[in-house]
Amino acid sequence: MSVEIQFIEGISEKTLPIIKLTKSVSGKTGTATFLFIFPEIFEVARSENLNAMHLLWDNKQMTTNQIFTIFKKGKPFLLKVIFIFKNENEWFNFLNFMNFYSKETGLFFTESPLTL
Repeated sequence: MSVEIQFIEGISEKTLPIIKLTKSVSGKTGTATFLFIFPEIFEVARSENLNAMHLLWDNKQMTTNQIFTIFKKGKPFLLKVIFIFKNENEWFNFLNFMNFYSKETGLFFTESPLTL
């Protein structure tokens, strides 16, 4: 099974992201923020041509168009991508993707300490 992140159809992003998760108190909604530092896609496409990120796995797909390019010294160096999950099904699908993606890439989860 292929598990991929793509910004352009057919081109898999190999740079591992830093992913920050937030979840509502009810546990039914949440967000995932992906940070890609010097992603490989910058070598293939201009940053202004990146208008969506696709999570692909097990014949399923999730897409967001909330992509922000951060520049340093006039050159793109970071992509910030935000997924907003509005219901339990979207959250479950994302966690399903992350389970497969982490097994494929070795990415792991570290829980932040609870701060009040």
